[in-house]
Amino acid sequence: MRILKQSVNIVCVCVGKKYTKEHVNRLYRMVERNCTLPFSFYCISDVQQDVNTIFINEDLDLETYWWKIELFNLDFEDPTLYLDLDVVVQNSLDYLFDKIDETIKTIAFEDIGAYYPYDGTKDNILTIPLGKINSSIMLLYPYLHKELYKKFIENIDYNIVHYYGLDRFVSNEYNSLSFLDFSKDYYHRSKGCLADNKTDKYNLNYDPERTICILSQCEDEHYKGLEKYFL
Repeated sequence: MRILKQSVNIVCVCVGKKYTKEHVNRLYRMVERNCTLPFSFYCISDVQQDVNTIFINEDLDLETYWWKIELFNLDFEDPTLYLDLDVVVQNSLDYLFDKIDETIKTIAFEDIGAYYPYDGTKDNILTIPLGKINSSIMLLYPYLHKELYKKFIENIDYNIVHYYGLDRFVSNEYNSLSFLDFSKDYYHRSKGCLADNKTDKYNLNYDPERTICILSQCEDEHYKGLEKYFL
């Protein structure tokens, strides 16, 4: 059943210095061009943005990559699309809202696993659990998933150290997940290798037919050729 007349939400996160207000405004412009549904645009942030701003609880003192957890503390009952700031919206978003159900619908991702020294020495290495999602895009009804936020807060110190990031936390602590369609909904800008070691240029993908391009980085090189979507 289509929801063409139903209001929807778009949410992003901008905390710290990696991204700026211009990145938030750029995403807003892309959404405005590609969403004909009535929508409200929100940014979870530590500073006032030019869009509706939801301020983080700074008492939590989290690293910037954890603040997306605030999405699961929202009372929004309308269909909601979360987007990272390093994505480029290429085509209409309208159909994505038809996909929303009681799950968190996101990107399937096979994590290769990781290790890092948790006390600065080579002798004490923490094994990080594998993840199975990339949360650059999420479709959900936020109010249905507040249990996830509660679970994070109740054991916050353990979760921060054990999972070292939201994607691994959600992958391992939540069962209500489903996945977007890679053939249509999104693609990754980087092929994950260098095309020319001499010039150090990234080997980049471009698919104009898919809806969202995931850059996963904020490098100017990755944006080249995509300017028409956000300028």
